[in-house]
Amino acid sequence: MKKICFFSGDISRSGGTERVGTIIANKLSEKGYDVRILSMWDSGKPFFFVDENIQVDYLLNRTREGKLYRTVIYPIIKLKKYIVENDIDIMIDIDTLLSYYTTRAIQRTKCKLISWEHFNYWAMDRLGEPKRYKAKKLIKKYASAMVVLTDEDRIMHNQQYELPENFVETINNPCLSNVKVDYKFENKTFVSVGRLTYQKGYEKLLEAWSMIENDIPDWKLIIVGTGELERSLKDKKNEMNLKNVFFPGHTDNVGDFYKEASAYVLSSVYEGFPMVILEAQSYGLPVISFDCKTGPKDLIENNKTGFLVKDGDSKELARKMLKFTKDEKSAVQMSNRVRQNIQKYNLETIILKWCKLIDSLLR
Repeated sequence: MKKICFFSGDISRSGGTERVGTIIANKLSEKGYDVRILSMWDSGKPFFFVDENIQVDYLLNRTREGKLYRTVIYPIIKLKKYIVENDIDIMIDIDTLLSYYTTRAIQRTKCKLISWEHFNYWAMDRLGEPKRYKAKKLIKKYASAMVVLTDEDRIMHNQQYELPENFVETINNPCLSNVKVDYKFENKTFVSVGRLTYQKGYEKLLEAWSMIENDIPDWKLIIVGTGELERSLKDKKNEMNLKNVFFPGHTDNVGDFYKEASAYVLSSVYEGFPMVILEAQSYGLPVISFDCKTGPKDLIENNKTGFLVKDGDSKELARKMLKFTKDEKSAVQMSNRVRQNIQKYNLETIILKWCKLIDSLLR
């Protein structure tokens, strides 16, 4: 049986990359593939559930090998040895930065590489990490395929790196929720969920809300999460004298907020593939979102499942939120359409795309 290995930077982390990586690995194992997970760093057990049939291995120990890692060549030699000794047929990097190592380690082996990009091109450009640019050049030369999360990102990578048209595949992240709850427009609640950081654009959301709060005194805005901007956002709320904005903090069950909301609002500066939109839609929520890079336009049918707003335009965001509150019939229709559209992101549909890609490389 052909062997597939998912390569993670640190499988003990609780990030979205690790979450989706383990989900896809688990489902492929369930489908009968021989799957294992390799973590670059041995920092502890996987944070997310891993199927009992999947072997989890670790490449480096920070205490013993932290300094050797900085030589660059050491982790490449050790990774190559792992690939050869374990007879790996396909490596899947769950972060393209890891391809800085795998593209070199697979050389002169039978192993093929799929590099999986969770950042969008524009976010990567903003990060400006030299290793990421180097990794992309190595991916072009040595990998067999690259997976991105949106068509917009696929087109951008093809153009900027002059990649072959069939080299970059768009495979969306899956929606994991399948919730049957009644839609509650009558609760008159907008909700937004995420870390209180610059990326999430909550200052813009507060600005938009300040323009309409007096026009809709029976509506409220709930921003769920914690983060480094928590204090400044609460101060901004007080400075603007906003009465119907609430910060409940961290929650282990965000579904309780989705169930009671009328619509979801996304004010992000940028995203990769905003899973939070899929999660909100799985509860039947229409979504009002900035048309930021990337993801919202892939997930929202403008005027049908929500509203796409000019990127960063607080005034237009305010207008669309206000418009939403004035038409319950339209909101219910949006909710019904959301429930239909969400089916194309279910795990079974997404895993078939992964199977097709893997099988094409194994042939």
